[in-house]
Amino acid sequence: NTPECEKYACCPLPPYLEDSGCVVEEDDNVGRPLRDVCFHLLKLYSDRHYDLDQLLDPRSVTSDPLDYRLSWHLWEVLRALNYTHLFKQSQGVLNASYAAQLESEGLWEWAVFILLHEPDTQ
Repeated sequence: NTPECEKYACCPLPPYLEDSGCVVEEDDNVGRPLRDVCFHLLKLYSDRHYDLDQLLDPRSVTSDPLDYRLSWHLWEVLRALNYTHLFKQSQGVLNASYAAQLESEGLWEWAVFILLHEPDTQ
């Protein structure tokens, strides 16, 4: 709650933006600030009901918004730790996007494995 001129630390940007000199205040798509995945993990630690959509956004890790590798694996770890408050639609997008990414690389067997984690069998 301090004024702009009194800030003592920079915002925790994702690693690919950290040394670029770029200052990102708002994310154009949803109006949320873009932050590093480690920042989101600390927020989740302090608030068990922190928004998982922000944490699992691929842009908090990589500059490629279609690279769901770490996001999917991180979601599986969080699920194992009983963090289950991600919307079904977001889970579906995460699973389908990572499966499509694997299939485009010719790894269709792994894409099938990913899709077996889909909670909605319909």
